[in-house]
Amino acid sequence: MSANSAASSFAALAAATSSVASSSALQLGQGSVNNTIPRAKSAPQLRDYLDTIPRDAGLAITDFRQRNPGDGVPASRPTTAYLSYDDTHFYAVFVAQDEPDQIRAKISKRDNMDGEDFVVLELDTFHDKRRSFSFFVNPYGVQQDSKRTEGQEPDVNFDTQWESEGQITANGYVVRIAIPLKSLRFKSADVQTWGIGVGRVITRLNEESFWPLITKQVAGFVPQLASLQLPEKLSAGRNAQINPFVFMGNSQLLNTENFQRPYWQQDNKVQAGLDAKWVLGDSTAIDLTLKPDFSEVDSDEPQIVVGKRYEVLFPEKRPFFLENASFFTTPSPLFFSRRIHQPQAGVRITGRHEAWAYGGLLIDDQAAGEDGLQGESKATIAMARVQNDLTHDLALGALFTQRQIRPQEQMSGQSALGRDTVMSIDGRYQFDENWIWQAQFARSQTIASRHVSLDSSDGSDRDAAFRQSQLAGRTQGHLMLIEAKHQGRHWEYQGKYLDTSANFATSLAFLPRTDVKQLQQEAKYIWHLDEYEHLQKLGLHANTEITRNQDNQLQDWNVYLGGLAEASRNSWLEIYQRRGFERFAGRDYQKQGWQVNLGTDWLPSLSVMTEFGVMDSINYTPTSNAAASMGRGRSIDLTLVYKPHPQWRLEEKLLWNDLQLPAKLSTGQSVVNAYRNLMWRSKLSYQHNRFLGVRLIADYHVLASDPRWSALESGKQLNTDLQVSYMLSPGTSLIAGYGNRQENLALTGNPSYLQRIEDLSLKTGRRAFVKMNYLYQL
Repeated sequence: MSANSAASSFAALAAATSSVASSSALQLGQGSVNNTIPRAKSAPQLRDYLDTIPRDAGLAITDFRQRNPGDGVPASRPTTAYLSYDDTHFYAVFVAQDEPDQIRAKISKRDNMDGEDFVVLELDTFHDKRRSFSFFVNPYGVQQDSKRTEGQEPDVNFDTQWESEGQITANGYVVRIAIPLKSLRFKSADVQTWGIGVGRVITRLNEESFWPLITKQVAGFVPQLASLQLPEKLSAGRNAQINPFVFMGNSQLLNTENFQRPYWQQDNKVQAGLDAKWVLGDSTAIDLTLKPDFSEVDSDEPQIVVGKRYEVLFPEKRPFFLENASFFTTPSPLFFSRRIHQPQAGVRITGRHEAWAYGGLLIDDQAAGEDGLQGESKATIAMARVQNDLTHDLALGALFTQRQIRPQEQMSGQSALGRDTVMSIDGRYQFDENWIWQAQFARSQTIASRHVSLDSSDGSDRDAAFRQSQLAGRTQGHLMLIEAKHQGRHWEYQGKYLDTSANFATSLAFLPRTDVKQLQQEAKYIWHLDEYEHLQKLGLHANTEITRNQDNQLQDWNVYLGGLAEASRNSWLEIYQRRGFERFAGRDYQKQGWQVNLGTDWLPSLSVMTEFGVMDSINYTPTSNAAASMGRGRSIDLTLVYKPHPQWRLEEKLLWNDLQLPAKLSTGQSVVNAYRNLMWRSKLSYQHNRFLGVRLIADYHVLASDPRWSALESGKQLNTDLQVSYMLSPGTSLIAGYGNRQENLALTGNPSYLQRIEDLSLKTGRRAFVKMNYLYQL
């Protein structure tokens, strides 16, 4: 089909759809004043929209406008969304016109639709213009959901119960969404007024289109949603959930901490627990957990940690901490749930009341690992968060966190005590359509962990000693963050100043660096090339960072200057020149290098993304007889995703980096490799349908270091993991898996000891497990 004939067909389809819509449903365009969603006489069914449109289809929305690559121009492909509701559900049906052979969609498990076409439903149910629920569905009905909060990244870990289905037709595809009211939170009112938006993404065109128009010329997404009414008093009804789980596993692991005395560890584990939820007044949720389901069945995605000076972030994966995590998010991450290692029970409350949002968390940690008491120290973690939207443009919030190590009186007459307390206030102000300001101020107090004798027969002496230890180990710290953002169609800017004292408490936060006064700035200018078919944007990008310590001594600075280009089919290219300075181990180092980032989804079945570059780098892990020095660091990050069939998916991930020291440090060589690090992951997936799938993962890691210059330990490791999963919905699943680990080790001698060899011949670990959970809704 030629481009002209295709355009004519789409025009005819759009005209037919508009004709049907005008005769069978209320119609809504960008300038319409009809803002009432009608009650559905019966629940919409997908089959009723495949060939014709039912007479009582609901409120019809047709005038989708581009957010990208254009801004406000009509969408390139016609889409109609039909909205309705009843006593138990909110409904949306999308009829999307397109060429069937051009649609990009696969049958995959939930939350796994990257690089695909999909439709979007946004619901700001409190109409506060600050937060919304986001629901995404691809043409096969695969679903994904998240929560959006202005000033934060979308909370993609949000999961709730809802229905979706989709079907590709001769003219495009049709998607039906049914969201139970009990899965939402909203005000108790005689008439519900919600902020609502509908959208569509066409991946091959890099096109995002929405109704109402969500323009990039205005900072903020949720404030631009349309105000629509559901003209009745609605209630989510009783919403109580019980989610029990059972985990059964067997593992065998060779402990290799001491090569001279290795031993096998056997673990037969049967664990049962449950999560429970109770929703009060449609807007407040209480969550309880007993022996929570923290048996992670998916490993962390590989990241480069070799050659890094500071801690690398590995995202949270445990269900209890993922749900409603955005309630506790602040501009600076003062709560990072992976700091909690082994909880046994916990309670969480989150909710909204008028302009207030609030949340609280109380949980224990049975493996706090303080003061050398690994696995024996226990901690109690408490947290509270409150936020008030004073106006649509101004919000203020406060956060309190506390982590306290509980005394262990039974341990040889000694008690371990430690407590970190953090109190923070933050605010967000949208100055105008383009500028947003954020600020946060925090104070912390740390009572250092100490061992205090509890054997005194005199209780008063015991109390005095306890108080004395508290006073002797008490320190205080501060944190201040000020941030300004400008968003526009052409110019984007972000400036952030962070001031953190050296002794600020970080036991619950993710702050890789303290003792800093740091200024970061990022600016980007974009030219939009509307006259070209494929090339869509050109731009300039600058990123600067300068860090001093609290004594105002320069620690490091970095400057990235580069250009970028974006094309259709999610294709982009970025080229940067990098310069920097860093002080390490009492010496100053000047650094320079370059980096290239590129990616494309040009072929429907293949996605490619890579970052590679060269940068002067410091050897942060020298041997005891070698001083820190600087060499040439090289790195590659390559991701390939191949989708040969709607049900098959192959993902390849390669991470590689090394450090070459100059010739003057070597003996008879031009350069010497202080280390060379390779991580490779191959993941093959087959999804029989939206619920049942199988996947095989192979992780290979090899680190080769020169013992003359690097203290890193060389080694090879291969992990394989086979898993079959049936996931009916969030909270209801059955997963079975088997994993195996091999290393380049050999057990020799009697008694046995370990030695490094070349081949991956020794199996040092295996694991088999079955996990079941089921969500009961009462």
